[in-house]
Amino acid sequence: MVGGRRVRLAMDTVNWDRARRRLGEIEDDAASGKIRKPVKIATEAFMQAREVGEQAERKYKRIMKRLLEFCQSNDISTVDRIRLEHLDDYKAGRKLSKLSWSKELQLLRTFFEFCRKRKWCEENVAKDMEMPSDPKPKERRPYTAEEVARIIAACDTFGKVDYERRRARAMILLMRYYGLRVSDVATLERDRVRNGEIFVTAMKNGQQLWLPLYPDIQFALEALPLPMGADPGCRYFFWTGKGSRFGHIKTVDRTLQAVFRESGVEQAHAHKFRHTLATEILVKGGTAEDAANILGDSPAIIRKHYAKWSADYQHRTVQLLGRIHGTVPTQRETTPISPLFREDKLVLEVGVEPT
Repeated sequence: MVGGRRVRLAMDTVNWDRARRRLGEIEDDAASGKIRKPVKIATEAFMQAREVGEQAERKYKRIMKRLLEFCQSNDISTVDRIRLEHLDDYKAGRKLSKLSWSKELQLLRTFFEFCRKRKWCEENVAKDMEMPSDPKPKERRPYTAEEVARIIAACDTFGKVDYERRRARAMILLMRYYGLRVSDVATLERDRVRNGEIFVTAMKNGQQLWLPLYPDIQFALEALPLPMGADPGCRYFFWTGKGSRFGHIKTVDRTLQAVFRESGVEQAHAHKFRHTLATEILVKGGTAEDAANILGDSPAIIRKHYAKWSADYQHRTVQLLGRIHGTVPTQRETTPISPLFREDKLVLEVGVEPT
């Protein structure tokens, strides 16, 4: 009883000394009006307030679970008792790369700011932790034409049955031609393909972006068997629509990894097709905005992550400087891998596409 009011709270401990200390905190808080929020309840409230996609939600839950386990193992019951030295110990036990830790630290900062605004703690202790200097992801160079051919050929030799091979070939071609993510391919709906076109993404202005359905893609999709276990009239190309969406995406990713191993292409990865297509768009005279519309990213992301240097991009730069300075460098053929970009173009703020 505090001030004639009944306070009913769990001590969350079987240790008598800890319970007495916790009792003193509860009485002081009740008298002063201070709020002490248990770490578990705070992390649950934080997750409920987040509006993110399924994959991001799983990452958030994973990090919040690790923070909760750390607090429990260090006898930290409430958010306001977490100090900077505690986060130092938490980081020491994580053993993460600079890039991974920078992302996790950013989420921790968001969590503690969420708690500070609700008066559950007096300060955002994660803000005082130093962000790793210039964390950079591992560079993924675009695929060469020869590597793309090896990956597509591997679709016909990997696995044990024709069912797997047809599905793999269609998936690889969708990523190659349109730069789709694994999740987009895995859950591709049939109504996104009609009248000789395929719906790729919505642009920044909200307009839908439809691209030509190339013969290779059309043939591969028409040759697809019905997903195993699917009901007649299934709305998806590769998914039955039953069970966990995330689990299905992981299954598709394992299939693609098997194809990459069969191809023998070093450092092959599904996301690398996005780098490849973005580079081709820029090489062939497209702008960052063009690549952003097709890939469903922002122009800033395109410039930061996908505008990779390549031999073709270097060739284009040499040709452009030759035109500026009146020199004619040795000509060499550059055959476009994708039929999306076969014409010479003059693009504002970019320059002239070389022949």
